[in-house]
Amino acid sequence: MSTVEKVLEEVKSLTPGEQRQVHTLLNSLLENQAHPQTTEGEFHQMLLQKGIISNIPNPADDRDEDDAFEPVEVQGQPLSETVIEERR
Repeated sequence: MSTVEKVLEEVKSLTPGEQRQVHTLLNSLLENQAHPQTTEGEFHQMLLQKGIISNIPNPADDRDEDDAFEPVEVQGQPLSETVIEERR
C-alpha cells in the first residue's frame, strides 16, 4: 500500500469536522504553492504577458472617475421604506 493510500484510509476514518480541517489545510497549502504572493504590479505584468489585457491600467485614471461622481437626487420615500411597506 502506497503512502497516499495510507493517508486516504486515515482521512476516511476521521470525523466530518476533522476531514474539513484536513481539506482546508490541503487547499491552503496548494493555493500557496500555486499562487505565491505577488504585488499588484507583478499581477498586471503577468496579465499583460499572457495577453489578457492590452495595457496596464493607471490607478490615477480610476481616481479621476470617482472624483467626478455626483449622486442623483431621488424624489419620494427611500427605497428601503418602500420595500418594508411591500412586505406587509
